[in-house]
Amino acid sequence: KTDAGLYTCDIGTDVAKSKVSVQEKPTEVTKQLEDKTSPAGQDISLSCELSKPDVNIRWYKDGKAIRKSQKYELHQEGTQAILIIHDSTVKDS
Repeated sequence: KTDAGLYTCDIGTDVAKSKVSVQEKPTEVTKQLEDKTSPAGQDISLSCELSKPDVNIRWYKDGKAIRKSQKYELHQEGTQAILIIHDSTVKDS
C-alpha cells in the first residue's frame, strides 16, 4: 500500500503521469483448524494460521459467537489464532 501515489516521467519538455493505487489482498486462512478428540475434563486447544497478523477474528460454536470467559480463552500470536476450551465436557462437542 505504501507504493500508492502519483508517478511521473519527466523529460523536460513533456511529462507523463500515472496514479497508482494498490489494493490489499484479503486475509486468508493458510492453515485450517484440525479435528480434535479429548477426554472430558481436559483443555482443548484449537488454532488456525492466517495470511496476515493482527486480523479481527471471531470464533463460533454451532453458529453462536464465543466470547472470552472462564470457559474460553481467545488470543492471537502473530498470524496464529488460538482458542482454548477449558475443562471440556461432552457439550463442547
